[in-house]
Amino acid sequence: QFSREVIVDAIGASHVSIGYDYRYGHNRSGDPAALLEQGAALGFGVTIVPAITEDGERVSSTAIRALIREGAVDRAALLLTRPFAIEGEVITGAQRGRTINFPTANIALGDYVRPKFGVYAVRARVDGASVPGVANIGVKPTVGSPEPLLEAHLFDFSADLYGKTIEVDLIAAIREERKFESFEALRAQIAADAETARKLLNSPSP
Repeated sequence: QFSREVIVDAIGASHVSIGYDYRYGHNRSGDPAALLEQGAALGFGVTIVPAITEDGERVSSTAIRALIREGAVDRAALLLTRPFAIEGEVITGAQRGRTINFPTANIALGDYVRPKFGVYAVRARVDGASVPGVANIGVKPTVGSPEPLLEAHLFDFSADLYGKTIEVDLIAAIREERKFESFEALRAQIAADAETARKLLNSPSP
């Protein structure tokens, strides 16, 4: 019924391509072998795309989402063939970063897959330029935040970004998010994180 009413009548397809693990129809009972048979009977061709692997790991959206949630953004990038990125409008925050000499561009996470909360080496695309930086993703446990945010400190960059839409590539995880006893301890850790990010971003890609 699905093949006849959807593929043939509604879409009018003459050929379809499906993944090797494609399922369809009532209770997902249809599989590639069944679609091949129905295609032959109803007059449309079927191509079955085999699994794709990278370094022995199967490439799939499920695997990529799992890696992002684990914070393994470098491994996710291998499967995506590009860094995982979060795009959004820069919003006004509490501006505490300015008080410790680390101003940040804040972006709501929206509907993106939530990366593991923590600190990442990043590259932001701003007005066509790629700007390196360090970012925290999470709820800022030292000061508290009602909603998770991406807060990116961009190196050697001082332009006003409020209201602009930027895209931030997550290149590598540095550490998990944690609470600090004082702003001075937080400032010292951010400085160390920034130095780590600079080294990661200046190193050759694997």
